[in-house]
Parts: sequence; structure tokens; C-alpha cells
Amino acid sequence: MIGAPMHGVSAQDSAQVPLAPVPQQDKMDEVPDEYIEEATAFYDECSNHYTMRQYYNCECLSLAYLDERIDKGPIESSSAIKQRLESECRDAIGAAGPIYQKCLRKANGFNPGTDPEKYCECVANTYVKTISEDKPFIDSRSMVSYQVQAYGACDNPRDRR
Repeated sequence: MIGAPMHGVSAQDSAQVPLAPVPQQDKMDEVPDEYIEEATAFYDECSNHYTMRQYYNCECLSLAYLDERIDKGPIESSSAIKQRLESECRDAIGAAGPIYQKCLRKANGFNPGTDPEKYCECVANTYVKTISEDKPFIDSRSMVSYQVQAYGACDNPRDRR
């Protein structure tokens, strides 16, 4: 206990015992407001962008952006920082719902006996798992390719019922 006499030390002597160091003040006080505003704007950009919010954790990404800005300073361009962060903070779980819904819209074309919900759940889960593991560049070509792979992986009659 701070300020209490230590075992074998008198109350008078305990005044001479140094206290534990005080933790440093939060380093955020030293970060320029412009950097915080820039990271906040990047968070807004990410969370308002349909594709980005499906494939990235925008909070994580904006914090990584702030770390990079602090590390590189004002000289580094915003686009260079964003490009460096393309493989960071991936979280494709946001894509599961849209992929599942897209799959369900195709249910009329499924083979007889296919359970649309089970099949589409497989497609969505497979898509998210593969995208999360591979971390490809996110563009329409790669997204379509991974969707085709997910449909193929789940196209097993045992998975349909």
C-alpha cells in the first residue's frame, strides 16, 4: 500500500522510500489534431463505403492509419498510407450477409431437393473464410472469383439437404 510503513521500516523512515513511478501521461495529448481529424475522416470514408465496410474493420483500419501517420509524419501522402494498409484489419464477416442474400435470390434455379438456407449459409461462410485467409486485393474480379469458388465448394448434394 502506498504511504503505509513497510515491514521493518519505521513510519519516519518510510517517508524516505520512493513511491512507484507515475505512469506517463497519455501520448494522445502529443498527437497533432490534424492527424486525429485525418484518421477520423478515414474512418468515415471506410464506414460509409459499401465494399470497405464489408471487408475491413474500419475502427482498426483508422487506428492503424493514425499510427502510420504518427510514424511517418506529415510528409507521407494519405494515399501511400492507405495503400500500405490494404492487407491490414481485414474482416470479411460484413460480406456474409450480402453474399447469403444474393445466393437466396438464386434459389429458384437450385437443383430439386436443395435446402436454400443451408446451401446459402455454406456459400456465405465459405466465401468469408476463404477471403479472410487469402486476403486478396479487393476488387470486383477477385470478389466474383471467390464467390464462384464458394458456390463450387458448397455444390455437394450432401450439403444441400
